[in-house]
Amino acid sequence: MASNSNCGALTTRSMTNIWLIGQLQSELPVNVLPTTGDVLRMFFCYHQVEKKTVPESAKLSSDKVMDMWNKARIPTTYHTHVVEKVKSVVDDYKLIKKNKNRQSEAQRAREKEFEEKEHMLFDIAHQHAMQLIRIQEDIEFLEDQRGSRRMQMSGIDKDLTKKEERTEQRKCKEEERKEREQERMTESTSLHLSSSDDSDSEQQDTEDNYEIEIPVYYKKQISEVEDSLSSSASKKTRTVQDMLSSPDVASALDKINLSDRKFTVLAAAIAQASGQDIRDTSLSRSTVHRKRQQHRSIVDSSIRQQFQDRDRNPLLVHWDGKIMNDDPHSRTDRLAVVVTGCNVEKILGIVKIASSTGQAQANATFQLFKLWDVSEDIIGMCFDTTAANTGTSSGACVLLEKLLHRNLLHFACRHHVHELIIGEVFTVLFGPSRGPNIGMMNHSLLQMMRSDIVPSLTCFLSADSSYIPREDYKELVELCLLVLGYPMQTDGKYHFRVPGAYHMARWMAKNVASAATKKLKNHLWYLGTEMVWLSLFSNKVANAEKQLIVEAMTAVDSDWSVRGVKYPATELEQVKSKPLHDLVSGTSRAALLSLGMDVAILRETEPDSWNDLPLFQKVANVVKSLKVVNDTAERTVALMTNFNQSITKNKTELQKLIQVVEDNRIRIPDSSKRTLASAQAAAAMF
Repeated sequence: MASNSNCGALTTRSMTNIWLIGQLQSELPVNVLPTTGDVLRMFFCYHQVEKKTVPESAKLSSDKVMDMWNKARIPTTYHTHVVEKVKSVVDDYKLIKKNKNRQSEAQRAREKEFEEKEHMLFDIAHQHAMQLIRIQEDIEFLEDQRGSRRMQMSGIDKDLTKKEERTEQRKCKEEERKEREQERMTESTSLHLSSSDDSDSEQQDTEDNYEIEIPVYYKKQISEVEDSLSSSASKKTRTVQDMLSSPDVASALDKINLSDRKFTVLAAAIAQASGQDIRDTSLSRSTVHRKRQQHRSIVDSSIRQQFQDRDRNPLLVHWDGKIMNDDPHSRTDRLAVVVTGCNVEKILGIVKIASSTGQAQANATFQLFKLWDVSEDIIGMCFDTTAANTGTSSGACVLLEKLLHRNLLHFACRHHVHELIIGEVFTVLFGPSRGPNIGMMNHSLLQMMRSDIVPSLTCFLSADSSYIPREDYKELVELCLLVLGYPMQTDGKYHFRVPGAYHMARWMAKNVASAATKKLKNHLWYLGTEMVWLSLFSNKVANAEKQLIVEAMTAVDSDWSVRGVKYPATELEQVKSKPLHDLVSGTSRAALLSLGMDVAILRETEPDSWNDLPLFQKVANVVKSLKVVNDTAERTVALMTNFNQSITKNKTELQKLIQVVEDNRIRIPDSSKRTLASAQAAAAMF
């Protein structure tokens, strides 16, 4: 029997029934705040029926959830946090569903716990919601929804609606009154001028002159208009003062990289448009500069205090450097340092260093650790695999460990490793590069290649040619023409064939493979003993292999001496068949112990039950938060490139500027109306 479900298309109940969740639904309950089950049913309706992606489904579900909370007039957290919470609940469900065929008691307990969670409120309230809500009834409603959920919302809050309507009516009447007063002032002025002219002319023409008598009631109206105009004139417009006294305006000016001089010109134009007299306003470049410095200091202090008050979770440090202009006649090295962790990504600073040596980078990073009080929270380092970072005696990694008096986990940036391998292949094929720009990508060279090569290639494809290329060679010719920008007669559709055999006689790839293998064997960072313990938290590793890893780690003592293992070229073939537990050494156990967990507690339970251990869950969250690419530091370098020598040249103000811009980008990631409204509502709560 078929039924028309809430999700649009005509489907059967079995098709729209989700294990542990139930029937899909496209709308939320209208009179109560949604539960976790309601959100999941809506998410999978978007994802499975409307074929939306996971991010799209999470965003659409979050929009409707926030609309319901706004209808209840309860302050909520940021929209991005709501989206992340929806994704987190979906991930939890997928993890339980993956093991649904297991009959263990632990699995059944997890399923029961999840079912109970489905009936609980999907809580997205602001952390200070109870203090921000002014109506006692709303507070009681939120407490009820978090508990027994017996209360319901009525259709419309009539009292509040009437109050808002009265406020709106007062505003409209005030605007109408101002317009009438303006019209009366204009009429009275014109009447006065015309009466004066008539009186003068009549005095010259005849002695029987007379005055135009203005009625008493009209005289009263004129006096009222004059009084209102004098009172309104006394209330001066404060547009410029309000902008200068707003930290949000100052933060936005820093974000868009607007100088003090340009903002002064802009503020003058805004004041003129709003009817404010610039001569009565304290507006100058020095005033703007002073106000922005004051706001910047306040926001910077608030950011630092909030960071200190956070939960002290383990952190990973990232750094990257770049040579930048220090003044018009000199250049200097600047180092960007960032820390990441569970729900944390914070720029510690972008500092000037004397050189890009490992010693200079390690010292600068350590000083920022002390400034932000994070030395005890650092558990690892993510870095580019340059000699200045990875040197065995003077590399930044080794020196930073000495300054901290403990060993740290080494996470070589995966993107950088892959770039090095691809770069080596490129060098073999096209020769070494002697500058920052690739010679073959030069515009003039490409133009020359088009003029010389394109005619030769097109002749192979012409109908008049006696040579008919083989299919694979024909594809190569077409791809070359495509890269060179030649207009192909394919209606804009290009197809890439599945590659054929790769034997040396056909593709002549021996040199390329040799170069890639040679480079790869020097960057086997993730095949060392230091990283093998991460497999314990992976869903892709079999439980039997995890058990062997635990036994191997239990059999050795904690020891950091074996690090950075590199396999000879003769052993690279053996690595592919080597099981993970053969890579275990004392470093593996020491690395896991640095996160506060000894492998011995895992030996007492089966891998299926590890997720029930609170300590395992805590370390698993840390592992999930590890960012093994250095993109955060590279983005910070790009940020510094945009703001270097632009708004301020003072190094102290520059550090504050970076903090303000980072905070504003987090709060207002884009310029959409929804984002701006959410930021405005959040600011109003405080």
